[in-house]
Amino acid sequence: MNKGESDNEPGRSRPRRRRLIILGAAVVVIAGAFGIYRLGVRRVRLGPVRHVILISLDTTRKDHFGCYDNKWIRTPRVDALADESIVFSDYMTVVPSTLASHTSLFTGKYPHSHGTPRNGFTVNLDNVMLPEVLETAGFRTVGFIGSFALASRFDFSQGFEHYDETFDRLIARPNEFEYQDQRSARSVTDAVIRHLDQSGVPDNLFLFVHYFDPHTSYAPPAPYDTLYGGSDATGRTAPDLNAVRRDLAKTGARATPGARALASSYAGEISYMDEHLGRLLDYLKTREILEESILIVTSDHGENFWEHPYYFDHGLTLYQTTTSAVCLIRMPGASRGGTRVDRLVASVDVLPTLLEYLDLPIPSGVDGEAIDLSGVGAETEPFMRFGEATKPAKETIEKNGRWHNSLKSRCVRQGDLKYIQTPYAGTEELYNLSVDPHEQENLLINPTRMTAARAAVLREELEAWSQSANPLPSRFESSQLEDTIRRLRALGYTGP
Repeated sequence: MNKGESDNEPGRSRPRRRRLIILGAAVVVIAGAFGIYRLGVRRVRLGPVRHVILISLDTTRKDHFGCYDNKWIRTPRVDALADESIVFSDYMTVVPSTLASHTSLFTGKYPHSHGTPRNGFTVNLDNVMLPEVLETAGFRTVGFIGSFALASRFDFSQGFEHYDETFDRLIARPNEFEYQDQRSARSVTDAVIRHLDQSGVPDNLFLFVHYFDPHTSYAPPAPYDTLYGGSDATGRTAPDLNAVRRDLAKTGARATPGARALASSYAGEISYMDEHLGRLLDYLKTREILEESILIVTSDHGENFWEHPYYFDHGLTLYQTTTSAVCLIRMPGASRGGTRVDRLVASVDVLPTLLEYLDLPIPSGVDGEAIDLSGVGAETEPFMRFGEATKPAKETIEKNGRWHNSLKSRCVRQGDLKYIQTPYAGTEELYNLSVDPHEQENLLINPTRMTAARAAVLREELEAWSQSANPLPSRFESSQLEDTIRRLRALGYTGP
């Protein structure tokens, strides 16, 4: 479905739409007898920034890019962009699954504030989303998604005037009954180019582009299917995912040949996505959009391979393999290009950072903090940032806690320390990421007195954060499951 700009579009038809009041210097607002003035004043951005571009890379590990010190995977377009951007070396997603992560990115809130616990649930309409803020400020807001996880039926499309969710593939694994409507990076980039060619470039554009290719199943097209291995590592002949997971469980998480074949196919997906993201950047430059834009490229979460249990997946644990993510910000004219920011920054910090840079009001209730992009701000104390898992999606776990995710894994990070607590399993872990970046040595197995004391502080902070949960109501959108089961059966698959 490709949504146009009718009165029924997701960004305009909500009777509850709040308009942030933005006063332009030359605008006089007289409410008078009309009572409270509810409609925001649309204004044109002046100065170096006319456009905002946000590109999201789904299920994308940071360590698969040259700009993040990878030496063997080919990502020339993202690496070249990094040379023109501020590179955030220690960027953390606060939740490792697609819908909840993107909602945190667009609201600046943790899931236990915005209320969307995992994929398949709705985004409460009382959330103030980034496209709503920018639309009110005078930007045309357009979005192009690569996965059904962000479909408009989940109300993620709030604030978009044009929301393109035209999928061309249904990916399914009948033995697991997993499924995903999606489209390739090529199709996503083609859709963006086609839309801007047809509609023209507005004075002020907010463009959101979502690529989904690195998500399972890993099946890059030629020549990327054999780029990092022989025929046994191609997307078409890679080992069965469940068989690889069983082998990893038996070997104690040591990489097996099948696991390496899957990782090679995953790497191929990264390089394929890099090519078509590059095509988009070339187009934006040709249309003279890029140089007047602030451009953010980020990943919503990573992917666990064989480093920890829950192999070749994400959402259940909070190790760095799934929470450490990509974040590049290209300023207008590529100013500060090549700058690296090593301090901890989280996905909830993106919205306030962007809005402060644009001199737009930050909605109330935001959990994140604005990062000074000018480079002249004074350093503050190390951030303390929190995270929460979205799985397992078992009723006993989701119904017995204070909210859906409260019994699942949760973590707190401050500086080099990371504390993880999993209430449903009764476990806790502490890692020093400066000396143990792969989280192999739980310091709480045989803690020193100092280690125990530091863990106690982080435990108290995490418990307080968990108790502060005040999620907006959300519901599981069951019709998406029913629709997919119907389509799978039409394709000859059988349901559970």
